[in-house]
Amino acid sequence: MTRVERIAAARAAALDALTGAAGGDSLCTLARERLPAAKYHEGAVAALGEALRAEQSGAPAPRAETWGAVFATRAESDIGWRAYLVGGRDALAALAAEPVAR
Repeated sequence: MTRVERIAAARAAALDALTGAAGGDSLCTLARERLPAAKYHEGAVAALGEALRAEQSGAPAPRAETWGAVFATRAESDIGWRAYLVGGRDALAALAAEPVAR
Protein backbone atom coordinates (compact mmCIF):
# COMPACT_ATOMS: atom_id res chain seq x y z
CA MET A 1 0.00 0.00 0.00
CA THR A 2 1.39 3.41 -0.94
CA ARG A 3 1.62 6.27 1.52
CA VAL A 4 -1.21 8.09 -0.27
CA GLU A 5 -3.38 4.97 0.04
CA ARG A 6 -2.51 4.63 3.75
CA ILE A 7 -3.37 8.25 4.46
CA ALA A 8 -6.60 8.00 2.46
CA ALA A 9 -7.58 4.84 4.34
CA ALA A 10 -6.84 6.47 7.71
CA ARG A 11 -8.87 9.52 6.69
CA ALA A 12 -11.79 7.34 5.57
CA ALA A 13 -11.71 5.51 8.92
CA ALA A 14 -11.68 8.85 10.78
CA LEU A 15 -14.61 10.06 8.68
CA ASP A 16 -16.54 6.87 9.52
CA ALA A 17 -15.80 7.44 13.22
CA LEU A 18 -16.95 11.05 12.91
CA THR A 19 -20.18 9.96 11.25
CA GLY A 20 -20.76 7.43 14.01
CA ALA A 21 -20.07 9.93 16.78
CA ALA A 22 -22.37 12.50 15.20
CA GLY A 23 -25.13 9.96 14.78
CA GLY A 24 -26.30 11.63 11.60
CA ASP A 25 -26.72 15.01 13.26
CA SER A 26 -25.03 18.23 12.17
CA LEU A 27 -21.84 18.96 14.10
CA CYS A 28 -23.28 22.41 14.82
CA THR A 29 -26.12 20.89 16.85
CA LEU A 30 -24.13 18.46 19.00
CA ALA A 31 -23.85 19.07 22.72
CA ARG A 32 -22.64 17.52 25.92
CA GLU A 33 -20.73 14.24 25.75
CA ARG A 34 -21.22 13.77 21.99
CA LEU A 35 -19.47 17.02 21.09
CA PRO A 36 -15.90 16.15 22.19
CA ALA A 37 -16.05 12.72 20.52
CA ALA A 38 -17.27 14.17 17.24
CA LYS A 39 -14.83 17.08 17.32
CA TYR A 40 -11.95 14.67 18.04
CA HIS A 41 -12.75 12.71 14.88
CA GLU A 42 -13.36 15.91 12.91
CA GLY A 43 -9.85 17.04 13.85
CA ALA A 44 -8.46 13.71 12.67
CA VAL A 45 -10.26 14.05 9.34
CA ALA A 46 -8.94 17.60 8.90
CA ALA A 47 -5.35 16.74 9.77
CA LEU A 48 -5.31 13.64 7.60
CA GLY A 49 -6.81 15.66 4.75
CA GLU A 50 -3.91 18.08 5.05
CA ALA A 51 -1.46 15.17 5.13
CA LEU A 52 -3.05 13.66 2.03
CA ARG A 53 -2.90 16.92 0.08
CA ALA A 54 0.73 17.42 1.15
CA GLU A 55 1.69 13.91 0.08
CA GLN A 56 -0.02 14.29 -3.29
CA SER A 57 1.67 17.63 -4.00
CA GLY A 58 5.09 16.73 -2.65
CA ALA A 59 4.86 19.32 0.11
CA PRO A 60 6.08 18.60 3.64
CA ALA A 61 3.57 16.69 5.74
CA PRO A 62 2.01 18.43 8.73
CA ARG A 63 3.69 17.52 12.01
CA ALA A 64 1.68 16.14 14.92
CA GLU A 65 3.47 18.37 17.42
CA THR A 66 2.56 21.60 15.67
CA TRP A 67 -0.61 20.81 13.72
CA GLY A 68 -3.44 23.17 14.55
CA ALA A 69 -1.30 25.61 16.51
CA VAL A 70 -3.62 28.40 15.38
CA PHE A 71 -6.35 26.77 17.50
CA ALA A 72 -4.28 26.49 20.69
CA THR A 73 -5.72 29.61 22.31
CA ARG A 74 -9.27 28.47 21.61
CA ALA A 75 -8.46 24.98 22.87
CA GLU A 76 -7.39 26.37 26.24
CA SER A 77 -10.96 27.36 27.08
CA ASP A 78 -13.18 25.28 24.79
CA ILE A 79 -13.54 21.52 25.05
CA GLY A 80 -14.65 21.20 21.43
CA TRP A 81 -11.55 22.92 20.09
CA ARG A 82 -9.37 20.95 22.51
CA ALA A 83 -10.84 17.68 21.23
CA TYR A 84 -10.40 18.83 17.61
CA LEU A 85 -6.74 19.68 18.19
CA VAL A 86 -5.98 16.44 20.03
CA GLY A 87 -7.78 14.37 17.39
CA GLY A 88 -5.73 15.89 14.59
CA ARG A 89 -2.47 15.52 16.44
CA ASP A 90 -3.23 11.93 17.45
CA ALA A 91 -4.06 11.01 13.85
CA LEU A 92 -0.83 12.50 12.54
CA ALA A 93 1.21 10.84 15.30
CA ALA A 94 -0.33 7.45 14.44
CA LEU A 95 0.43 8.01 10.77
CA ALA A 96 4.05 8.91 11.54
CA ALA A 97 4.42 5.79 13.68
CA GLU A 98 3.43 3.47 10.82
CA PRO A 99 6.33 1.68 9.16
CA VAL A 100 7.25 3.04 5.74
CA ALA A 101 6.81 0.57 2.87
CA ARG A 102 9.95 -0.07 0.89
